[in-house]
Amino acid sequence: MIPLGDSVGGRRQVVTVGIIVVCVLVFLYELTLRGAALDAFVQQWGAVPRRVLPALAPDPRAPHQALLTLFTSQFIHAGLLHLGGNMLFLWVFGRAVEDRVGSAVFLAFYLLAGAIAGVVQCLFSAGESLPLIGASGAIAGVLGSYFIAYPTAWVRVLMPVLFFFWTFDLPAVLVLAFWFISQFFSGMAAITQASRATGDVAVWAHVAGFAVGAASAPFLPRSSSGLPQGAGSPALRRADAPGPARLISSLADLAALLLAARLLLRFFAFGVGRSPLALIAAPILAVTEPVVAPFQEFLPTVRVLGGVLETYTLIAILAVYVLAGVLGQVFLKK
Repeated sequence: MIPLGDSVGGRRQVVTVGIIVVCVLVFLYELTLRGAALDAFVQQWGAVPRRVLPALAPDPRAPHQALLTLFTSQFIHAGLLHLGGNMLFLWVFGRAVEDRVGSAVFLAFYLLAGAIAGVVQCLFSAGESLPLIGASGAIAGVLGSYFIAYPTAWVRVLMPVLFFFWTFDLPAVLVLAFWFISQFFSGMAAITQASRATGDVAVWAHVAGFAVGAASAPFLPRSSSGLPQGAGSPALRRADAPGPARLISSLADLAALLLAARLLLRFFAFGVGRSPLALIAAPILAVTEPVVAPFQEFLPTVRVLGGVLETYTLIAILAVYVLAGVLGQVFLKK
């Protein structure tokens, strides 16, 4: 799920925009470097666990710059997707948190959460000489703070499924809880398996950053010029904020999208063999199977233009929208 916006927003965005600009400028500078020069830059300003931990000890032989890299590493990124993903999450969730606590406090909180997240990741990667880079730990702190500060906010997300892209609204607590749980279990998998299950992603920095943000949110000072009291937490008071009926509609859209993807996969036989599409098809077919199973018993498959059309999947899509309409009317009447 890719967040596109939230129901809270924020008037104060100076630090949020400033961090995004600095990260982009640093990345543009990285693009001017080649080969050994780029490696040297990342090694110098990234947080290398084998240097950071002795500096924390403190070991007099450790370079003094090692602790500084816990902050400088937050502005270095490994690629366009790494940068874009981090900055998108910061833009969506950072503005409301900055508006709530004030720009100065937000900047200090952001850097400190990122540094603590970096230290935790260093502890889990104590023997590594590869530098840790990226704003993920600091942004995870922002997500944790948002999770506590705005429990009723909503997030508009983009869900790519095969060739389809669908936008719908979900409660922010659901989106952020899903993100945190996935990061936590990815980290546990990396500990319990011999393979590098996390794909070189610093998941424990994400987990630690989120925990720091959530734990510190109740104690952060609230800016007197930020959002009015109660404007952030009860985000549903805004005229454009969705309610239970919108949630039901969004979930119905998501279910229908997955069922439509299943329909195409079955029709064009993309789910067979060992092609890359087959790997994507497997979870879609598994998730939708319980939905179509009741209709499979009395509805047939039909061959159309050489493909297999699952009529029961078409009926399942219709049933999903009928059920969503009935439930939506119940909540609207309340």
